[in-house]
Amino acid sequence: MSFREKYARLGERYEILEKPLDRFFCPLRKKAAAFVRGRTLEVGVGVGKMLPYYPPGIELHAVDAVPEMVGIARRKAKELGLNARFYVMDAERLEFPDESFDTVLSSFVFCTVPDPERAMEEIHRVLKPGGRVVLLEHTKSDCRLLNWLFLKPLNLLLGWLLGDNTLRETHELVRRYFEVEHEESHYRGVVRLIVAKKSEDVGKTFKGTDG
Repeated sequence: MSFREKYARLGERYEILEKPLDRFFCPLRKKAAAFVRGRTLEVGVGVGKMLPYYPPGIELHAVDAVPEMVGIARRKAKELGLNARFYVMDAERLEFPDESFDTVLSSFVFCTVPDPERAMEEIHRVLKPGGRVVLLEHTKSDCRLLNWLFLKPLNLLLGWLLGDNTLRETHELVRRYFEVEHEESHYRGVVRLIVAKKSEDVGKTFKGTDG
């Protein structure tokens, strides 16, 4: 079963499933939203956990690969009185022109996308030169013991339940495409907040997989 089918089956129950983590993650969501400016794209909006924290005055566009999740997020935005546009779209195939956004944000998404390298390429493509990418992501810990005793067992459970991979090194991947301006490690690196900039030199390309 694909991650789309797994998330579609969960639907609104996903928010209940994640509720115990809100006390840990919601303050970080609020902090991530503080870096958002201008025309903004949220990649992987899910059930709309980020929506209450966006600053006023931005132009928000939000995508997710799961139609059921987009429907939930759209309803939540309406309840919040938030002016936002929603699309069913894969992170690896963003249907926007080059250099469309001032900010691109993802929140706990890169542990799920099937091809994180391709998704990061797409974010790089649609972001304006000098624009920011804001990533709040599950990542492999800096502590080997924690990886073995906690993340590896959790990875088996979440892989089966949601198709997630909690051992990805998204913090390393982003450095190949962007200039990191700010990085925070929380819970021994299990969660990281990364703010990075796309080079203003349009002739400068990302470093790619072979550096």
